[in-house]
Amino acid sequence: MSSSTLLSARGQIYEGHLSVLRRLNKAAGKQDKVNEVVADSVSRVNKEHFLSVLEGLPRNDSHINEIDSESEAPIVTEGMSLGPQCYADTMVFVHYLNSTIPVEWALRMADATGKPSAGILSGRFLFLGDFDECRAVTAHYKSPVPGKPQREFRGQYCLGKYDINLPPIPAEGNYRWALCLPDSCTESDALEIGNMALKMYNVTQIHFESMLCNMRHVPWTPRAIGVVVMVAIIVSVVVVGTVLDILLIQLPKWKVTAEVREDLGENFDGLPSRGPYEAPTRGGDNVESEPLILNQDRAAAAVKAAQNKQSLAIRSLLAFSAWTNSEKLLSTKQPPGTLTCLNGLRVITINWVALGHTVLILSYVSDNLGAYVQTALKRWSFQVILNATFSVDTFFVMSSLLVTYMTLTHMRRSNGKFNWLMFYVHRYLRLTPVYMFTMGIYLATLPYMVDGPLFPQKTGYEQDPFCKNTWWGNPLYIQNLVKFEPAYCLGWAWYLAVDMQFYVLSPLLIIPLYYRPKLGYIITFIFFLVTTITPFALTEARYYSPGRMKVQGHSTPLGDENYDIYTAPYCRMGPYLVGILCGYALYRLNGRPVKINRVLLVTGWAAAAATALAIIYGLTGYYTNGTDINLHVSAIYKALSRTAWGVCIAWVIFCCVTGHGGVINTFLSWSAWVPFAKLTYSMYLVHCVVLFVWIATARVPFYADDMTVTLVYLATLLASYAVAFVVSILFEMPWAALEKTLLMSKKKR
Repeated sequence: MSSSTLLSARGQIYEGHLSVLRRLNKAAGKQDKVNEVVADSVSRVNKEHFLSVLEGLPRNDSHINEIDSESEAPIVTEGMSLGPQCYADTMVFVHYLNSTIPVEWALRMADATGKPSAGILSGRFLFLGDFDECRAVTAHYKSPVPGKPQREFRGQYCLGKYDINLPPIPAEGNYRWALCLPDSCTESDALEIGNMALKMYNVTQIHFESMLCNMRHVPWTPRAIGVVVMVAIIVSVVVVGTVLDILLIQLPKWKVTAEVREDLGENFDGLPSRGPYEAPTRGGDNVESEPLILNQDRAAAAVKAAQNKQSLAIRSLLAFSAWTNSEKLLSTKQPPGTLTCLNGLRVITINWVALGHTVLILSYVSDNLGAYVQTALKRWSFQVILNATFSVDTFFVMSSLLVTYMTLTHMRRSNGKFNWLMFYVHRYLRLTPVYMFTMGIYLATLPYMVDGPLFPQKTGYEQDPFCKNTWWGNPLYIQNLVKFEPAYCLGWAWYLAVDMQFYVLSPLLIIPLYYRPKLGYIITFIFFLVTTITPFALTEARYYSPGRMKVQGHSTPLGDENYDIYTAPYCRMGPYLVGILCGYALYRLNGRPVKINRVLLVTGWAAAAATALAIIYGLTGYYTNGTDINLHVSAIYKALSRTAWGVCIAWVIFCCVTGHGGVINTFLSWSAWVPFAKLTYSMYLVHCVVLFVWIATARVPFYADDMTVTLVYLATLLASYAVAFVVSILFEMPWAALEKTLLMSKKKR
């Protein structure tokens, strides 16, 4: 096939698609007319050339030679204002594309530009084109200025975001259109060209809102350099700490292990777990024997002795040892008094969080998710994904339960004495270092690690300009309280802010519960009233609805539900309060066995299961029937559902801890959960970053169906846990170990 034939075919196909848009525009709001257009468009093509959409741009040699490409004044033509070099290069592109024999680079630029595809009525408006083909283009042409050398430009990939008003096409969706333009064009130039193209074809109900052009070479910024240097320093410290650990700690431990193995001979592997052992003589003769400490006890003693000999500086470096931290992370041993059922609950919950975010973030790169979700909403099984937001409430329950239980237990042992300053300092140092390092790496170095058509638009990184002004909210854990426009850094980190705010307030409840339980109950009840009435009132006043449904008689809400309710601490404290009461109950029991009447136990489990199922699946009928929800029902659901979910989770934990969990406790307390449970925090921080990196490298739209979503989710889990392991070894565990080392050193003084 000749190049001219190829161009003609490509132009016919492209114009055929645009003719559908023009006719849909005229048929907007008329379903029968829209269907007629779609059916008729199969046979309709027009033979106009591809880039005649650039109205006003000349298409012959004389116009090319008239342009002084070195002028700084913008070129204004037919309503467009383009930079002079962009104007000149674009005219060259048009000229060579429409030549009798088009040149290859011009064909490739036209070919790499996004084209409308099938499925428009289902919301397929993600036209990504060919990212790599566009970027590979290098155009050479003779300079229009006499005596100047040959000029060249490279292909530049620009992705435009546009809105649309063509019923029955959804008004909101993942609407993106790629243009392959000369790299001399700025984003404002690309926006002008895109909107002029739509205007030329009378597609007045589609309008480009913004245009982002992919940078071929990202310049290094001071912020990026600073983050890289900090990471390099930490990695170096980890390497030094690991080497010191092997030389000073592990070698003595291995030596003791070898000595014990040699002394005990064949019986080494059959030793009991505790107590002395009479070592046999190697020759079988009876000789005077001596008690020997078990391998693990002697090794532990050797490690402790070796550590005590080291200076504070060496012990601080040892806190960064990847060897020791990996051993701790992978160990399935749990100290006495551990609430073992929480391990399984943590892992299941973080996996549920990842499931919800996977489906949400896939919408950024899927061109059929709208149709997929509309179908999936009617299935009861999809409600688990739709209501994945309740996973965060499970974390609230576990967090407050542990804080209350551990704090009250410590106060009892110390006769009410407690260092409340360290209560806050420890929490901040526990969470913040790995949080800030993750945010820094994500914001500062992501552009140097990934590249693709959807970067930076749909990877969360488009918020980076706002992070320059709002980043301070994250380390202060207040980003959810300040209404940053249009968003704050690391949107999924809102949970960390809310949990920290609850933690700050928790002594207002814990202290009264310890000294004056009745007063503690009253204060807790007041908090319950506030966190229940507030979402109820906001829902009634602003017509908010649960999930993706609408309220009867109100097509759109009157406010921002995410800010007003979802991330507002005064609307989300119910589960946290439930966890505080559950932790207090376990503290009062003090490990004593609890006898629960069998009828009451069965009734409790049945009520908890029924309530949890009603919360997750209770709205299925609205989606299946396509009916709107009553405003008062919506308000009640908003006010009570999360607290009720917290009660269900607290019941499970209470029964498991007190010996009434049965097979559920056996499952949740499985030792295999332990390493994954230790990774929960790092996993929460990095799983969205892993998804964004995958999206940033995607070259084609993602087709959503059950099998593909499942495979992507499983791959996300695997990759996220792997990244979380590295992050935990480098940034999380060392700081916890360092804090412990410094505090122990202070106590010795």
